[in-house]
Amino acid sequence: MNHTAKKTFIVLFLLFIAGCATSTVDTAVKNGASRLNVEAIYALVDNNTLHLESSDFDAHIFYASDGLLAATSQVDTNDSGHWDIKSDSTLCFKFRLWYYGDLNCYSVYQDPERDAYLLYTKNGALTYTATFSTGNSKNLQITSRKKDAEFMRSSLNSGPKSQPMPEQTQRPALVTASSPDIVDAGPAATSEEINTAVHSMALDCPGCNLKDADLRQANLVGANLKGANLQGADLSRANLRRANLEGADLSGATLLSTNLPGANLKDADLSGADLSGSNLIQADLRGATLNNSILTNTLQEGSKGL
Repeated sequence: MNHTAKKTFIVLFLLFIAGCATSTVDTAVKNGASRLNVEAIYALVDNNTLHLESSDFDAHIFYASDGLLAATSQVDTNDSGHWDIKSDSTLCFKFRLWYYGDLNCYSVYQDPERDAYLLYTKNGALTYTATFSTGNSKNLQITSRKKDAEFMRSSLNSGPKSQPMPEQTQRPALVTASSPDIVDAGPAATSEEINTAVHSMALDCPGCNLKDADLRQANLVGANLKGANLQGADLSRANLRRANLEGADLSGATLLSTNLPGANLKDADLSGADLSGSNLIQADLRGATLNNSILTNTLQEGSKGL
């Protein structure tokens, strides 16, 4: 190895070591990183701009005080969305288009070696490195006006509280007796046990009869429900990102604020279905029946068949 090659190798090795220094929460804490609490996160982002960087992401995001955000990336694409803070001291935000419009939450740590912040997933993996600038430093325009459920931001904005606002509790989902699987569950099963079983079943249930089932807030990412009978089912706020619903019967179904980015809804029957506020970004609805369906305030960028 010649002198130039050795020098290049050493530089790359040092860069690799530096990158690994904060790649996990445990390592960052050992190196002196300190986690921001709810109030500190609020002071950092409220009405300010963060420059978020990762291996495949480089964008400036302005976090407006009303919970809306505006973003611009290095490749001159813009987006908008919402942000909030959960009582477990995580910063949550979702974009209108980027990352399929999913809500993601991160713990925030201050980098002990430089004027920067580190955003980690719940599994402790480093997602973004962030630098701070006061106010709307990139003069980004807020375009989104649809609001999601608030966690902590509104209470912090109204002044200090003696105790943090508890997170919103989810309504218990009760499956109706019209589903044949409920009869099989047996009289001793609780509604919670039935609900869990039906949600799990729905992840891989092509052709299943789930008529009138209560699947509110169900996590059905990538689920296979091809040709399933979901007539009259309640899928409000369920996460059906990239789910296969081809040919499914969703007539009369309730899909309020349902997450359907990238979902396959080809030839599905959505007649009379209420999809108000749902995310249909890049969803495929070619051949779908949409008679009397409600599509108010839906996100449709990149969708097919609408």
